[in-house]
Amino acid sequence: MKTRFAYQYFLLLTLAIGLGACTNKEDDYLSKYCPGSCTEISGQVLRGNGQPMANVQLSATWRDMHYLSGGTIRKKAVAYTDDSGRYTLRLLVRDDEINNGHFEVQPYGVSCSQSACPSFNFFWEFEFKRDTTFTHDFVID
Repeated sequence: MKTRFAYQYFLLLTLAIGLGACTNKEDDYLSKYCPGSCTEISGQVLRGNGQPMANVQLSATWRDMHYLSGGTIRKKAVAYTDDSGRYTLRLLVRDDEINNGHFEVQPYGVSCSQSACPSFNFFWEFEFKRDTTFTHDFVID
């Protein structure tokens, strides 16, 4: 009897933790047509030898994750590098994103898989303005 009760308690506890750890995933690509001031993240994607990488996809994602209680992930913008390896991501930073979570920019492409590509996290540890331009270059070996 004790074993059955312990098993049921374990299942109930696992279910409660599992439901609380759900992550809400949203697409917020429409924000790139900012009705007001856009935030821009721009830069260049280069090989280790300094050669620019054309046609590399970059994505910007906002993440607000909480330990054991899930969180929210919003896909904010997608851009591709031009022939000189330059990119610009434009996105609208929403009110709930200003002081919470962080933004992540990551390149994807033929020379780099999702697990092998470097990512860059933007944390708002300073006074943030929506009409800000950030610059970050990626070097992919």
